Amino acid sequence: MVLRLLEIKEHLKGFYEKYGAYIRILLKFVTTFILLIMINSEMGYSGLFNNILIVAGLSAIAALTPEAVQILVIITVTVVNAYNIAPILAVVYAAVYIIIYLLFVRYEMKQAYVILAIPALYVLNIPYAVPILAAIFLGPVSIIAIVTGTILYYMFHSVSVIAGISDTTGVSNTINFFNMLIDDIFSNRYMVVSGIIFSAVFLIVYIIRRQKIRHATDFAIIIGVMVSIISFLSVSAFVENENSVFGILAGTVASGIIAYVAQFFRMSLDYSGTKNIQFEDDEYYYYVKAVPKLTVATPQKQVKRINAQKPTGNTANIADIINHEMYDRDKE
Repeated sequence: MVLRLLEIKEHLKGFYEKYGAYIRILLKFVTTFILLIMINSEMGYSGLFNNILIVAGLSAIAALTPEAVQILVIITVTVVNAYNIAPILAVVYAAVYIIIYLLFVRYEMKQAYVILAIPALYVLNIPYAVPILAAIFLGPVSIIAIVTGTILYYMFHSVSVIAGISDTTGVSNTINFFNMLIDDIFSNRYMVVSGIIFSAVFLIVYIIRRQKIRHATDFAIIIGVMVSIISFLSVSAFVENENSVFGILAGTVASGIIAYVAQFFRMSLDYSGTKNIQFEDDEYYYYVKAVPKLTVATPQKQVKRINAQKPTGNTANIADIINHEMYDRDKE
């Protein structure tokens, strides 16, 4: 079974190396399209972006341009939707995105994807995968991005709820809207606890997967999933939230499976071939433990000639005939 999975992994790697550029374009299109649909479903106050053709066109633009344009498209759609609720809210959203850009995007684009992944995966009920995957692939600075993404999701959620019950026309109504929004965000204890749990899960997974033990990353994923389940179930018993017990269990288990599959395709180690190596140079003596990566050679296709003509006893070598004729001419 493992060998079969490794063969599939090698085939997929070869396919990606051959068609990587097209796959990246397709992935950017799909992710942008899903994010825009989710933003419109949560906010949806701009009739312009409710047109599926416009959403597909913006997704195509984001897919064919650099990553910064993809982020800009998502920000633009969010700000325009916010403007249709209240112009001052659009200014607030724009200020938030500028701060995020200055903190993350200008230095490391991957952290921007972590921030956007939290709200997107909340809709799919698998936000628990983000801290685990970030701990496997990224560094400790991702904690800030995870907390920022969590706050951003609950901010979107509060805006959509309050906008549905509050009138934002007029200065007094707008002020009332913002008072309700700020009260809702700062009184949301589940948001605060979620950010703390996500940060704790990240640290646990990150610390364990860096230990010098066999299957460290696998243990880190399992422990991270268990901590998420226990923590969120415990908090749900005391803090009011929208997630059911089954939703938490299903979401965390699915997140663990996603993280394990991602780790398998990232790196698989063959601990049976571990070697302890010692060598030295002019200044140091080194003790090194080398663990080979688990790989398998993909079977090569062999072409078998079925109707190949078999040589007969009367078949002559053409090269010998030509050499013989040239020899006879030289004698003459």
